[in-house]
Amino acid sequence: MPQRIGQDDSFSIPTVPFRNRGYVWSQLRMATFVEESTSSWDEPDLEDELSHDNEQAEEVNESPLLEEYQDWSKALKKAVKALEKKRKSLQSEYEKAQGVEDTVARAQLLVSNLYHFNPGVKTATVQDWENDGAEVELTLNPKYASANEEADALFAQARKLKRGSQIVKELLNESEQAWELLSDAQADLESACMDDGEINQGRLALVQDRLQRSSRATKFQPPLPRDAAQAKSSSSQSNGGKSNRKQSKPEIGTPQSNLRKLMSPGGCIVLVGRNRRGNEHLSMSIARGNDVWMHSRGCPGAHVIIQNRRGSPKPTPECLAFAADLAIYYSDFRNEVKAPVTTAEPKHLQKPRGAPLGAIKVRQESETLIGYPARVPDELKEARAASGQSDEYRSTDKAKHRKRTKQVAQQERAKRKKANKEKKAAAERPDFY
Repeated sequence: MPQRIGQDDSFSIPTVPFRNRGYVWSQLRMATFVEESTSSWDEPDLEDELSHDNEQAEEVNESPLLEEYQDWSKALKKAVKALEKKRKSLQSEYEKAQGVEDTVARAQLLVSNLYHFNPGVKTATVQDWENDGAEVELTLNPKYASANEEADALFAQARKLKRGSQIVKELLNESEQAWELLSDAQADLESACMDDGEINQGRLALVQDRLQRSSRATKFQPPLPRDAAQAKSSSSQSNGGKSNRKQSKPEIGTPQSNLRKLMSPGGCIVLVGRNRRGNEHLSMSIARGNDVWMHSRGCPGAHVIIQNRRGSPKPTPECLAFAADLAIYYSDFRNEVKAPVTTAEPKHLQKPRGAPLGAIKVRQESETLIGYPARVPDELKEARAASGQSDEYRSTDKAKHRKRTKQVAQQERAKRKKANKEKKAAAERPDFY
């Protein structure tokens, strides 16, 4: 029997040679640690683990019907909020346009009292015969050089406000009708969620069908299914965070950069020329076959085509109306309520010899449509307003270009006259002296 060291039997080592004691001591310490550690472990509760797994499965496997209801409710709430904001903005614009009567009254008062405003006179007390001859103090706007110039500007502003008020009133009525439709649909959608949290599938389907049928009037965009939205998000992330639409945007300077590419209600591609170069490229290079070519009748404007290619959707009456509205909106008739639109087949388009860039001759017209510029989508109107393009800028640019062209023509005539004079003098000069 080997001798033991120490009085405590729970911790003792056998007597071993001195050179091996360190190894034996370390082995005993390791065995004691493993025994203490394993003794403190609890037995796993199988029922708790199973219940936890079931809870996670219930969270993951949420009802697809509930997800669909939540997506449609969120999209509808967003659309109603956007329409409320649009209504307030249009109401503010309509109230501003109602000041046309005051503008006309001031212009008429200036015209009837022009003799009071001699050169240098800025303020005069006149009688307003529209208000029983009451005396009114008129002060000229320092922006204008004379009372006559201010009156002309006020009359022009009044005409513009009158046209604008009609358009704004129509837009306001349309937005109010759309808001009522979406508000009713929102109330019906809320009733599809029962008190116990269950979703009435029949009510949900009815609301979805109503929203899709009225989408043209309300501009409501149905939400994408979650799997499609996730696929779109992953595609955007795989492109380095850039969307496919931004990636496909043509580079500046290319022919495609001079065109607008839109989608009609029937799914047809509609192309609109941005400038003369775009009109030329659109009519002479892109339009072909059964495409429908459009242009505002009797005034300058953009060339528009509806692509009708093999395998693409056929143009519907809604598509034709959409393109006709674009043709009038991107023309000098954009402030009118409605205007005629010329349509033709691409084979009847001809480029006259010596015609300027963007000028096209139509040998045979197809039919005449009516375009309503107020029906153009709001996104296009906002984009045009943000770009700073308006009638005032357009007329100013035209006058500026006309003046510059006239100066260039005068310089060219002076050069030719000088060259002819030098040529004639050289011909009359003797060969020798």
